[in-house]
Amino acid sequence: MSTIRVLVGSTVKSENLAEVLDLYDELVRETRREDGCISYELLQRTDEPGELMLVEEWQSQAHLDAHTHTEHFVRLVAALDRLEQAAPAMILSKVL
Repeated sequence: MSTIRVLVGSTVKSENLAEVLDLYDELVRETRREDGCISYELLQRTDEPGELMLVEEWQSQAHLDAHTHTEHFVRLVAALDRLEQAAPAMILSKVL
């Protein structure tokens, strides 16, 4: 079975960046403890600090679906929605 990868880009205004990074810190820590999470990282553009990319890898779609219903995901994503402009999630499976 192929793993599931997720990419979610977002743009954050400089005045919100510190708060957004604090929220992501908790989201990353809690998510990495979840069953089925292979990796969960937040990347930041070196030339544009307000441009972020969340990169995830899950054992299955079922694990990803369960993740989106956890207390920490629901709570933290609601808080992040107020502070960042997120692109739609790209959900990918490995082909080769």
